[in-house]
Amino acid sequence: MGRFNGSFFRWVVQSNILFLLMINIASPAQESPRIRYHIGWDQPNLRFYDVTVTIEKPDNPVTQLRIPNWRPGRYMIQNFAQNVVEFRAENESGKPLQFAKIDKDTWEIATGNTQQLVAKYRFYANELDAGNTYLDDTEAYINPATILMYLPGKELLPVALSVQIPQDWAIATALDFDETLRAYPAENYHELADNPLIISATMDKLVFSHQNVRYDVAIVGNANYNAERMRDDLKKMVAEQVKIFGEAPFKRYVFLYHFVDYRMGHGVEHKNSTSIVVGPTDFSDESTYSRWLSYTAHEFFHAWNVERIRPEGIFYPDYSQPNYTELMWWFEGVTSYYEGITLTRMGYYPLFRYLGKMTNSITSLENNAGNRITSAAQASFDDWAKAFGAPPGTSISFYQKGEILGFLLDLEIRKRTNNQQSLDDVMRLLWKKYGSQQLGVPENGIQTAIEAVAGSSFADFFERYVSGTETPDYGKYLSVAGLEIVEIDGDSSQPDLGVRLSGDERETRIRSVRPDSPAANGGLAIDDILLAVNGQRIHSENYQRIMNRFQPDETIRVAVFRRNQLREFEVQLSPNPAKRWVIRENPNATPAQKSVLNSWLNQ
Repeated sequence: MGRFNGSFFRWVVQSNILFLLMINIASPAQESPRIRYHIGWDQPNLRFYDVTVTIEKPDNPVTQLRIPNWRPGRYMIQNFAQNVVEFRAENESGKPLQFAKIDKDTWEIATGNTQQLVAKYRFYANELDAGNTYLDDTEAYINPATILMYLPGKELLPVALSVQIPQDWAIATALDFDETLRAYPAENYHELADNPLIISATMDKLVFSHQNVRYDVAIVGNANYNAERMRDDLKKMVAEQVKIFGEAPFKRYVFLYHFVDYRMGHGVEHKNSTSIVVGPTDFSDESTYSRWLSYTAHEFFHAWNVERIRPEGIFYPDYSQPNYTELMWWFEGVTSYYEGITLTRMGYYPLFRYLGKMTNSITSLENNAGNRITSAAQASFDDWAKAFGAPPGTSISFYQKGEILGFLLDLEIRKRTNNQQSLDDVMRLLWKKYGSQQLGVPENGIQTAIEAVAGSSFADFFERYVSGTETPDYGKYLSVAGLEIVEIDGDSSQPDLGVRLSGDERETRIRSVRPDSPAANGGLAIDDILLAVNGQRIHSENYQRIMNRFQPDETIRVAVFRRNQLREFEVQLSPNPAKRWVIRENPNATPAQKSVLNSWLNQ
């Protein structure tokens, strides 16, 4: 164990002076870029980047520059424009050009017959997660989709980026360096936006290969990881997922990791890389290692599913507005399904742990009132409107619902085809038909692919469980693999109030009220400050202990502050309605059922 061991070495650039690293994003024909970016910084402790955008021979007398309103991988409006300050523009002679901000993301410049437009601005970068841009005196993390403006309608033009970096700092990115160009070639703004960079004074790198493809692992941060174990498990994970599709769609892939000492878990997928921030990274704790490997398995699978097998509606993103699709349950949720499948097939999860994982997902979903209100398709479409939250008890996670739907679809395909086909075959078909051909998946494309593989209609399944909110007969699907699901009633001897709380002993608020619960019927409301029950002080720390003193059907007096007014409500408790499910092997499973289990989970 240790911070540096095995194949790790310090990934640094040897130089005695500041230098410019040119990142030249060009078309396959090496077309000279008309749009060039430069990023530098003077006082990293202040968290400001200095950005310059240079446009050769603007096409029109009025030119617009726009910063993205969202980034792929997070389907919500994020307002990166709030970090832009001190915007200005000038021509090739340095003469100022008039400009106006015409909406919150767009600047319009009067270019006239200018031969070169130079726009400059500062960008505040003080949020370190996988999807934002960050700067301090030890590293620069640049997510181009958050910081670099683009010309609306010109996203397919070649561009170039230069970054001013200090001596002895290292850089990690999936962009490949071209010795002839002394540059990192790519195609267009979309390509640039999809390639984050870590530039750091302290960076470690691990390299391994699989089937003639190189994999780089770049790490920033302190953690007591075992490098050899990390490399070996990454190789196993890569091998399992490449096996599903039959090929890796890249010649090099980069895992970008930030290991932090506070609670964090965030990953963002890219075509040829992933960026993951995880902490606290005490790898002597197996749960830390499991979280890290789970995030990695999820994001790596996205290299196919969403990055290349991509919804038609976001194939070329419009960064200025929501890009709607009902398929995020597939692209995120089924990716979550393959996260667990991968870790099981590679031998990291034993069977009982994987079945426990799916048990927890089903239990959580079925105890969520929103599961009977919002479908997987609707949750996918509405994420733009509800990413910051929906009314309590009305929403679901399309990650969780999609994971369960992938689980059921895989088993159903195996059942209908006598275990000759599976969801893996659907993935391969989608890759061959859409991903490898650089075509977007239409809204009906997932169902069509499943039906082509299974040789039968899945219209009823999609109507009831994808577009609808019916509860599946889980046991029917599980039986094909010799599994059974047992529903266990909640402890009816325990009383239920029907609230979720937030806060601490100083102030505890009611965070949500379950519909048709004692709290709802008794008049309690979200954001009530919980004070006392039957005259005794109650808060989040002693809540369960006090509630356990009462009996189901007993009536209690609940005191709260509501809008600074003391209120008291009589609430009749009820038995705890929560249920859970346990998935387990059927001891009477037939050889055929065991064969399905073995081929499915590599047991």
